[in-house]
Amino acid sequence: MFSFIIRRLLQSIPVLLGISLLLFFMMHAIPGGPLAMYDHEPGMTKELLAQLKANFGLNKPLWVQYLNWLGGALQGNFGYSFSYGVPALQMVLQRMPATLELMLSSFVIAVILSFVIGVFSALRQYSIWDYLLTILSYIGVAMPTFWLGLMVLVLFAVKLQWFPVGGMSSPGQALTLGNLIWHAVLPVSILALYLVAHESRYVRSSMLEVLGADYIRTARSKGLFPSVITWKHALKNALLPVITVMVMDGAYLFGGALVTETIFSWPGMGRLFIQAITQDDYPVIMVVISLLSVIIVLANILADVLYAVLDPRVKYD
Repeated sequence: MFSFIIRRLLQSIPVLLGISLLLFFMMHAIPGGPLAMYDHEPGMTKELLAQLKANFGLNKPLWVQYLNWLGGALQGNFGYSFSYGVPALQMVLQRMPATLELMLSSFVIAVILSFVIGVFSALRQYSIWDYLLTILSYIGVAMPTFWLGLMVLVLFAVKLQWFPVGGMSSPGQALTLGNLIWHAVLPVSILALYLVAHESRYVRSSMLEVLGADYIRTARSKGLFPSVITWKHALKNALLPVITVMVMDGAYLFGGALVTETIFSWPGMGRLFIQAITQDDYPVIMVVISLLSVIIVLANILADVLYAVLDPRVKYD
């Protein structure tokens, strides 16, 4: 197993290099260039613009700029933010805890609810509850996150005033655990909704396939309790095709965090990323996407490892 993990990590290096190369050249191919935000600044002259390009190293050939950026990135230096003049990596790392709190909370809640709903629906196949949960899951998958987030914000925060409009804590109050949870209810619910609707269908489908297997019928004929058959025998084997989907969905939660953090003014990486795009802050954009690429690659490796742990038949030489 250890040799497999090392091999997969080594294999991921060319993938990450390819992503960084493609991303770097795409950033510089955008009309306007990295210093487009300075074009309409009062008093900006060609001489000052040339000086800025020299300061940021943008007057060098593109391949030299990439090698310089890559060399700095490997040392943890992703350059300085064009908008704020501080290290881009420092800005992102400061916002990372808030995003991780939102993503991990949503992921844990979504996984628990997905298993409960999926197993419940599979055990009651073609019942009124199965049809109802199927309809609700389709609605959850099809519902645009930005629209649902706005509707929830208007209803529960503006109209009913049950929850705060946004942020991580109330103005003038200390950031306590209770205050944080109260502010996180709406964004966590919105972020977890799509995962529940999506993953519960996989759990249901996998459970139905396992429940029709010969060894499950044998367990029933031996008189085992239904709960033992469901949770000890069926669910463990039903996990195998689901685990990869869940781990990868956890990595892709960042896409939903972009919208959720913006709607609910959550001070995380997603909101920072949107601000960086609107301000053409290339160093910050590169940091965020680079970190996301690393997370997705590691999630793939984690999914393979978990698959081997759950299924002893899988061997990695």
